[in-house]
Amino acid sequence: MRRLPVLAPLLLLVASLVSLTFLPRTGISVPFYSARTGLQCSSCHFDPNGGGPRNEFGFAYAKNRHSLEPDTTEAWKDLNLRNRVGDDFPLYFGLNQRFMLLANQQINDDGVDHLGFWNMENALYTVFQPHAKLTLVYNAEATSGTNYQSRDAFALLGASTGHYLKAGQFRVPFGLRLDDHTVATRNSFLDYQTGERFLPYDPRTVDRGVELGGTRGNWYGRASLTNGSFTTANSPPTTNRHPQAFATKVGYSAFRHQGALSFYDDWAPTGPGASGRRTRWGYYALANHGAFTFLGEFAFGTDQDWASDAVQRKNLGAAFGELNWSPQRAYNVRFRFDRVEMDRSSDEATDALGSWNRFALEGEWVPVPFAEVRWVLRLIDPVAEVDLAGDPLDSEKQAYLQLHLSY
Repeated sequence: MRRLPVLAPLLLLVASLVSLTFLPRTGISVPFYSARTGLQCSSCHFDPNGGGPRNEFGFAYAKNRHSLEPDTTEAWKDLNLRNRVGDDFPLYFGLNQRFMLLANQQINDDGVDHLGFWNMENALYTVFQPHAKLTLVYNAEATSGTNYQSRDAFALLGASTGHYLKAGQFRVPFGLRLDDHTVATRNSFLDYQTGERFLPYDPRTVDRGVELGGTRGNWYGRASLTNGSFTTANSPPTTNRHPQAFATKVGYSAFRHQGALSFYDDWAPTGPGASGRRTRWGYYALANHGAFTFLGEFAFGTDQDWASDAVQRKNLGAAFGELNWSPQRAYNVRFRFDRVEMDRSSDEATDALGSWNRFALEGEWVPVPFAEVRWVLRLIDPVAEVDLAGDPLDSEKQAYLQLHLSY
């Protein structure tokens, strides 16, 4: 039986500490571009956890085609743009669109099973920042046709330098906020398999509540109290429903390294005499050396459901590691390995049936500012060779070409 090695968490922690020991100790860093530059997510984004609309520094970084150095290319050296409306009108705006051609093959050996265009994301950002102690962030995303729904909608109040209170609807501060929701430690990659995902919530969606965060030296922390994954509708409180999801993240940053522990716990009544609980914890590490950047994360969790004095429990595990090579500002090549175990049972057959590995080779090209082309080749391999009926389980092959526009 092939499982996530017992030593995997220890090895990743040791690798993190080794990087911390031998790399310079100035500045801070977070996923890929942040790890590559040695800057915190909040250096480029209004949200301290990263993602969403960019501030003026982040906008300049994108304008320079993902580099801290000015783009001296003849076509772009005189590009003079900003995302703020005016000096006396502190309104920022932005957009984010991902349009892709996706192909999938698993059942039909002679051709593809699924092939088509998909508008994966289509978001409009607005931010109003009347002063440094108050930031209002709003994100509207197209759902179908001309319909839009509100995603991020929160106020950020700065209590003091490096400390803040966030209130509204936002993404909870668990683990890394990645632009790929299909990594094992997030939604996972089982859309065409079982449809299961590792996290009890969709990391692309928002929850409602409050978050406190702060930084002291090289240490940083976040903690949120929200309604939870059992109560996803934006409606007033009802009987036996109250905020009961808790998430926290504590990390340490160095110039080209970061490591953090995350925890998430969500409990709620699910019916008369019934309740459910979803718990996750994990650790991630980032490191950079020259043109190479490493990201890795492992996470585990337990799903529990009580009904009529009986309890059902299921343990889960997930991990991913990726190595990026960026020889120039406009190019990046990535190899990623993912592993997800949706039922870490003591029964070997059950454990194997719930486990998958994914191997991915990806590349990105930024031909012009604010536009990126990404190509992806992926192989999803089930650990079990046959299903419960004794039929062979096929591997799944995926490929897509994506145009990512962000301003």
